[in-house]
This record gives sequence, C-alpha cells and structure tokens, in this order.
Amino acid sequence: MKKKTIIIGGVAIAACLTAGLIFGGFETEETTYREVAVEYGTLVVGITESGAVDIGTVDQIFELDMSALQRVTTENGSSSGSSNMGNAMGGGTPGGGAGAGMDMFSQIFNMAGDNSATQESSDSQLIIGEVCVAIGQQVQEGDTLYILEESGVNELTQELSGNVDLAKTDLDALIADQELSKKIAEYTYEISTEYGDYAETERSLTIQQLQDAVTEKQELLTAAKETLATYQENLSQAKSDLEKAEAALEALEWSRDNTNKDTELYLYTQYFTDAEEYQSVVDTLLQKVEQLEENISRAESNVESYEQEIASAKRELASGQLSAENTYELRVLAYENAQETYDITLAYLEEDLLAQQEVYEEAESKWAEFSSHISGNEVQAKYNGVITSVGLAQGDSLTTGATVVTLYDAEDVSMTVSLEEEDMTAIQVGGMANITFTAYPETVYKAEITEISDGETDSSGTTTYDVTVTLQGDVSGLFQGMTGEITFITKESKEVLHVSNRAIIRDGKKSYVKVKDASGNVKKVEVVTGFSDGVSVEIIDGLQEGDIVLVESKVSES
Repeated sequence: MKKKTIIIGGVAIAACLTAGLIFGGFETEETTYREVAVEYGTLVVGITESGAVDIGTVDQIFELDMSALQRVTTENGSSSGSSNMGNAMGGGTPGGGAGAGMDMFSQIFNMAGDNSATQESSDSQLIIGEVCVAIGQQVQEGDTLYILEESGVNELTQELSGNVDLAKTDLDALIADQELSKKIAEYTYEISTEYGDYAETERSLTIQQLQDAVTEKQELLTAAKETLATYQENLSQAKSDLEKAEAALEALEWSRDNTNKDTELYLYTQYFTDAEEYQSVVDTLLQKVEQLEENISRAESNVESYEQEIASAKRELASGQLSAENTYELRVLAYENAQETYDITLAYLEEDLLAQQEVYEEAESKWAEFSSHISGNEVQAKYNGVITSVGLAQGDSLTTGATVVTLYDAEDVSMTVSLEEEDMTAIQVGGMANITFTAYPETVYKAEITEISDGETDSSGTTTYDVTVTLQGDVSGLFQGMTGEITFITKESKEVLHVSNRAIIRDGKKSYVKVKDASGNVKKVEVVTGFSDGVSVEIIDGLQEGDIVLVESKVSES
C-alpha cells in the first residue's frame, strides 16, 4: 500500500563557502566539512511524492519546398516602363510638364506589355558541408546544427535576395515615379485647360526671379567692396599711427637711457613711465594692424566669391529665359491634347503598378521562406534542448521534409506522480510545487501543475490521480529519468530562520550544529529546531542570520 508523507517544505538558500579538513588520529576515515550560512527564507507546508523526470522530444523538420524556389524577373530586367512614364509627364519640373505631354502617346504605347513577368526554375542544391552537433549535446535556439556548402547557398542567396532587391528597387522607383506622374498629369491638365494669361505670367515670373537673383548678388558684391575699402582705409590709418608711436617710443627710450638716474631721478622716472605707456600703445596698434590685414583677406575672398556668383546667376538668367520661352510655346501645344493625355496616363500607371507589385510580392515571399530556414550558410536550431538524434551526415542533400535533428524539448520537462483522492483537495492546475532531485539535493526547482488526469480506482477501492508538473527556469542540468521528490505547496510560512537539514546533529531530544570558534576549532552548539522539509530546517533558537555552520561528511580511506 502506498505510503503518503505530509511534511513541511522550504526554500533554503544555502551558500557554499569553503571546505575544511579534520584528520583523526590513526583512523581510516577522513572527516570533511562544508560551510553553509544560516538565512531567512520562506518555508512551505506541502504534500511530497517521489517521481522521475520525463523530457518531451521535438523534431526539427526542414520544411522549405526547394522545387518552388524560382527566379522572378522581368523581360527588360527592371521597371523601366514606369520610369519612362514619369519622364513622359515632364520630368517633374512645372515648366516642362504640359509641353512634354505632347509626346505622351508614343511613350505610352511603346510601354504596353514591358513589365510582363517570367519564371525560371532553380536547380540549386543544398549540401551538408559539416555536422556541428552530436547526440547528447545541449543546444539553444539559434545554435548552428549544420554548415552548408557555400556554393549552393551562395547561388540561392544571391538569386533570391537579388530578386527581392531588384523588385523592391523597381517598385519603389515606380511608386515614386507614379506619384510624381499623377501630380504632373493633374497639374498639366489644369494648366493646359486654363492656359490663358497664366502662360505669360509664368514666363514673366520665371525671368523676373532669375533677374532678381542677379540683382541680389550684385548688391552683395557692392557691399563686400565697400567693406573691403573701409578695412583698407582703417589699415592705412593704423599703420600711420603705428609709425608715429614707434618713433615716439624710440625717442623716449633714448632719453631714458641717456638720463642719469642718480642725479636726475625724477626725469629718469618720467621717461621710463612714458616709454612703458608708448610700448603698450605700439603693441595695441600692432595687433590692430594684424586684425585689419586678416579682415581685408576675408573681404577680398568675399568679393571674389560674389563675383563668381554673379557670373553664375547671369548664366542661369540666360538659360532660364530660353527655357521659359520654350515652356510658353509647349503649353500652347499641350492645350489641344490635355484630356486625352490625362486619361491614358492614369490607365497605364495603374496597370504598371499592379504588375510590379505582383513581381515584388512573389520575390519577397520566396526570399522570406528561404531565410526562415537558412541563416548565412548555416542551419540553426529552432528549439532549446538536448539532441537525441542527428538526421543528416556530411555530403547529404538537404531536402524538403528531412528531419534535421530530434531533441529533448527544454520547454517540456515534466514529472508525473500519483496522488490519492484525499490529497487532491489542495491540488489544482496552475498550482505551484517545489522539486529536489537526488543529484542536486541542495537545489530547489520550481514547477507548475499543468495536468491532472481522471481518477482511477483499483481493486481495493482506492482512487488515485496522475498529477503532472512542468518545471520552470533553468533545466539544463536535468536528464531523462532523474529521480526526485515533488512537494505540492499547500501553505506558506514566510521569513523564518533556517539552515541546511544536513547540518543538524540529533542526540536524543536535543539538536546540535557544529561551528568553528575564533581559533578555528570545531565545537558543538545546541539549537532548537522547528519544522523541516528534508532540505532545510527551521531554527527557533541558538543561531542568528549569517552564522556559519558545518555540514559533516566522512570519506573512507583504503
């Protein structure tokens, strides 16, 4: 008959610090100690059962349909027809729109059918160049499983990504062209039908703007020349003042040097003071001259620059006058064809856009499908877990439907235990449990109740339920079949002092722990304990938080 144990469990955070060795006489056993800390933590009451780890598996399948990867191109290699449409509408300049529209019909009919798409099957193969994993290896999502031979990958990559880039470039250019073309078409129609005085006004305004630009540059040049002249005049005056100040300074220095300061001290002092003042004036004037010379250099540069700008503005004026006259004449011609040109333009723009969108969507779809399976020239893991089988070898072809690897699923690590009916009152899906494994007795794993089976009644009338918990957090150290104890949490007791249960020494009704005194000697200290979960035990009296106690173990020597 199954034995049920109700215990009080806890979360013990025991910190391993250092290990000490004590050797006893001539005995054949070696006693070792591991130091653990006394800490505060949350302890819980729960129902404990033993169970074993069950790790689910998952197959990573190569689902890419290689036969469906086809080149997508246009007969002319680009959406040049749409670009021509934009050019036919006048190239985007208001002056050229209406007149250029006169050539619209020949442009439009020449473009009909230019963007028809064709497809060509791809015969590239993906060959395994290197196997990067082995059975039993832990992998994370994104780790490399296989490295493919570069030749096949490069061919497909260049082909598919190139198709996307080309189609996207063509589509973007077409959309930009069409936005401009539509605006120009509307503008051309309105201008052409409302021709009247606007053409003359436009011509006059264009020429006036260019003339104003020339006038503005001339005014700037005049101002720059005036500034230069002012600087030159100031420089001439500053140099004259400097010569006078230098002459005065020289005279004062001569008088100072030829005056006996022992017999004519007052006069000598006056010469000395005046010389110092004139030296300051000379220094100031020198600085002023240097600054004016720099200003003149900049002003000369400005004059030269404005002279060049005036020449450029005059050239633009001459060219603009010719362009304005041509635009005026073309607008008169465009008036006769405005409505027909506008209607045909919009019809072909729509047809071109639909065709190019289909080309782009198909190319992008094929590239996205390829990129979801291949990264660079690597096949990468899509799941976390430990590999249980490797499906391909070096030299194999990577084909549609191939099992790349099978691995334990790190997201599906569970344990299932059987509980009697009377224990089920506190058990429900979503509830929490603590797990300690035989291999890791000091580590407490968290788990969530994810499934409760229907009850089954045996011949003795006992009804049991299979309860499955799924582990959370880092489970990388767990393996299939590892055994441990699951404690289903039914009640919590927060913030109690506790220590590792292995540190407690029982002697009748008394409990002790071993500690080191100030000299490093091991001694026993009596403690009062409370409830325990088999991993940690509550300390009611005898220890304080942060105290270090010793966990003793003995190793037999041969």
